[in-house]
Amino acid sequence: MARKKIEPITSLGSEDKLTVQKSLPLFALWRSELTLAEFKILDTYLSRIDSHKPEKRAVMFEKGELEKILGVKKINNQDLETRLKHLMGNVIEIPDESMKKGFRLVTLFEEAVAEQDDYGLWQVKLECTQKAMKYFFNIENLGYLRYKLRCITSLTSRYTYIMFIYLEANRFRKSWDVPLDELKQILDCDKVETYSAFKEFNKQVLKRVQKEMLEKTECRYSYEPVKKGRSVVAVHFEVETLPKASLEEVDENQMTLEQWQEEAVKEKELWQTPLEDFNFTQEQYDELFSVLITIPDFKLPQSSACYGSVELMRYHYIDQKAKEIKRRDTQKPIRSKFSYLLKLMKQDAEE
Repeated sequence: MARKKIEPITSLGSEDKLTVQKSLPLFALWRSELTLAEFKILDTYLSRIDSHKPEKRAVMFEKGELEKILGVKKINNQDLETRLKHLMGNVIEIPDESMKKGFRLVTLFEEAVAEQDDYGLWQVKLECTQKAMKYFFNIENLGYLRYKLRCITSLTSRYTYIMFIYLEANRFRKSWDVPLDELKQILDCDKVETYSAFKEFNKQVLKRVQKEMLEKTECRYSYEPVKKGRSVVAVHFEVETLPKASLEEVDENQMTLEQWQEEAVKEKELWQTPLEDFNFTQEQYDELFSVLITIPDFKLPQSSACYGSVELMRYHYIDQKAKEIKRRDTQKPIRSKFSYLLKLMKQDAEE
């Protein structure tokens, strides 16, 4: 039987209007060997698909669009081919909670078709693989975060991109400490001898990253070293909460019903998303959160899908409790799901 032709999605307008919706497993790609240019291509692809329409997984980058994304006037044939081959051939490890041991390796894209016009501008069609579709489409159960495409297309440093992703994934925590060695691993500079001294790491990486982030993104944060004796052992981060109005400007004429629903989801904190069906009030969410932050980390899910992030641990913890409540509710109706959840959480906090 012949394979059904997949019509590519063409441009949806200015990148100022586009939002990247990235499933949590894809945040693990900071560990991959993808270059900054390849991250930009991936994020642009994510911003162009409708996550509820897997039948439309082919995206067409129109003439001149790829050059704009990568911040160059012209891409030569060999450079483009090298970038696309690396993006398509890069085998990545995806965290999978359904597996107790072992690992899952996938490739993200199965086809790239590039054609150059007489003026040297490229038109590129990109299509994700069948196996990777679960990380691109209908990702509500996986959890996801969103950010404006324009925040990353103008970046010039891979360090800045990875820091931006890290801060967005941990924004919910607002304030936290990360061990210095762990931060260097996240930024993939732990093996650079020059950065073994915090003074150089701070000067060459952290300060430059913060400067570029301030100039080109909407992410505002501060950091300071945490010392033990005379040695820096960790870095303390504080991320500012931006007004909702500044987080996303949307062209109402281009929004589908699904996108309107996603907008409502976006305004909730990550840990709240599994509780949407319960219609809790903000006061109830506040009370739940006051208990959630007292639950010891060892009581939270520790799987690789959490990437060591407390925010993701709390998300998966609440997701498990929500599923448990729904299951028990089918067996015997629960009169107050809020009280029931609060009781379960308090038990974990007090034990």
